Amino acid sequence: MNDEEIITEAAQLITTGDFIAAMAVFERHIEANPDDPAGYHGWAEAALFEIQENGNLDESGKDRINEGMVTAYLRRAAGLAPDNADYSAAYASALVEFDRIPMAVRQLHKLVELGKASDEVDVSIHLYEAARGLIEAIDLKTNFDRSAPIARQYIRDAVEFALLGLGFSSPEEAIEYLALEE
Repeated sequence: MNDEEIITEAAQLITTGDFIAAMAVFERHIEANPDDPAGYHGWAEAALFEIQENGNLDESGKDRINEGMVTAYLRRAAGLAPDNADYSAAYASALVEFDRIPMAVRQLHKLVELGKASDEVDVSIHLYEAARGLIEAIDLKTNFDRSAPIARQYIRDAVEFALLGLGFSSPEEAIEYLALEE
């Protein structure tokens, strides 16, 4: 089977909900193609689908899927394809989901820089979605107390990401629109 057929097989398994089997297909792809970011990204995405669909705790309360491996594979994919906004955003999103907020914010700043570096790379939808996820994570972590230190530290970043995700070139540009009198 060629690389494209392997990826297609894994994608078909994902669409049928067999995420564990898809992960196994991606593992074989990674072994055969260790420098292909698609394998790492695909494996991690299938793992995230499995966690979201079926939870991650087994009967004894232990993780079924190692969250550190998920983020490591997403980081590897983003590192192998540094100009791929989808890989970078997926890595940041997983960091938010696994409550690694400081690392997620750093990754999102890298995504902002990626968008600034190329007119052909649109990161706006990624930033908007990330801002929403970041606010939700902060609210859950602080029991909706936005005066908590971690909230105060990262809410500003989340708002900036949201504004950039809405298509403003900077928070200052958005503030200019807010200040306009009608």
